[in-house]
Amino acid sequence: MSTIKVDNLQTTGGAGLYPARAWVLFNGEGSITIRGSGNVSSLTDNGTGTFTTNFASSLSSANYGYSHGISGNADLPDFTSHYKQYETKTTGAFKVRWGYASPGSHALGDPLWGGLTVLL
Repeated sequence: MSTIKVDNLQTTGGAGLYPARAWVLFNGEGSITIRGSGNVSSLTDNGTGTFTTNFASSLSSANYGYSHGISGNADLPDFTSHYKQYETKTTGAFKVRWGYASPGSHALGDPLWGGLTVLL
């Protein structure tokens, strides 16, 4: 396999391309299991609804953006919306809390599956 190393990616028209710096898809119930990932060395289960994604290679800055998705289970029942709130963002790891919110209630819960993408 060949490796291509560049400082900047651009379209043929000169617009910048910004690929994901890390991503992970995981099973969140019981013992967490990574289903697929890029630049993620491991996940740490910090308690109900709280996970740390550990990067295989540190990022150049902690000023990154992210997106997420989760699927409910018994801990995350019918809901108005799932939510994610970050606790800690460093160049080496990203700690998040997952849960649900519905009219009049909210709680942390382990998702059936969770996904996270980091952009820098």
